[in-house]
Amino acid sequence: MTKKLVAVFLCLSILLLGMVGCSAKPSGKDTGKTEATGKKTQINISTATTAGIYYVLGNALAKVWKDKIPNINASVQSTAGSNQNVELLARGESHVAFLQNGIAADAWNGEKDFNGKPKRDFLGMVYLYPNNCYFVVRKDSGINELKDLKGKRIIPGPVGSGTEVNAREILSVVDIDYKNKKDAIANYVSNSEAAEKFADNQTDMAYIAGGIPHASVTEMMTRGDAKILEVKGEVRDSLIKKYPAYFPVEIPANSYKGQTEALQTVAQGNILVVRKDVDPQIVYEMIKNIYANKNELANSYKGAAKFDIKDGLKGMTVPLHPGAIKFFEENGVKIPDNLKP
Repeated sequence: MTKKLVAVFLCLSILLLGMVGCSAKPSGKDTGKTEATGKKTQINISTATTAGIYYVLGNALAKVWKDKIPNINASVQSTAGSNQNVELLARGESHVAFLQNGIAADAWNGEKDFNGKPKRDFLGMVYLYPNNCYFVVRKDSGINELKDLKGKRIIPGPVGSGTEVNAREILSVVDIDYKNKKDAIANYVSNSEAAEKFADNQTDMAYIAGGIPHASVTEMMTRGDAKILEVKGEVRDSLIKKYPAYFPVEIPANSYKGQTEALQTVAQGNILVVRKDVDPQIVYEMIKNIYANKNELANSYKGAAKFDIKDGLKGMTVPLHPGAIKFFEENGVKIPDNLKP
């Protein structure tokens, strides 16, 4: 009799343990809603080369998001820049990416480098800051205008970067085609390598696209007797007419060593984009924490201190993610019809 009772007790215990085990398993498909399962949602952030602001700011964003948003794990990867970031988003290897607004539009519309192959795996998230265009040369080089770069040694940026696309588009306005006509000698290297080669007199011009200040521009202006060529007048007007994503900007005097006067150039908008399948509430929280922690972000990129919600859609060239729409509407920003999915 005792043996039978023991057997019954063991069977009941096994049955109860099985029921507990089943109830501990998450049910349904994992949609990325961290509150449903308690799992950490992985957010991979694609930036650019390690010497640029994309990478520095990307690391600051990853830290803020990990520290402030429950169940988020964010990591940063350095890349060649905007063009490669579009491909990483398409392959699902990136969830959030820095893009120049012109590159974002090209990808969505299947134009230029994405000719006939539109990439629409991502949606707009938020505008960050202008991507200023810097053509750095030596003061004693005899190069005083963009057209003087014909036949010279130039560094337009890495292959697969928005930087290189900028250089190619801007120089096309002064009839320089280094890619096809080879009427300038191009060396496609990263920002940090560009600064080194400039210091070692291995190039006549290094082109950089980024904010103020930019580490590589600072290095070149500090280590050498350098100057920044202006993009202005008819050249600027022709560029903006041909490529409307550009807009005029001024680099304030004394932004860099030896630059005692304000300089005229052009810029594109730097935006964050996010894959369509990222949960809207996560996107909402990520944007919210950009603005709530902008002073902390400014420790890495001081321009972050000027981030303003009312400018959050400036230069946005692709439709917005639902999480972004929710955030900006709640904060009194009207969503233009062309930014609605």
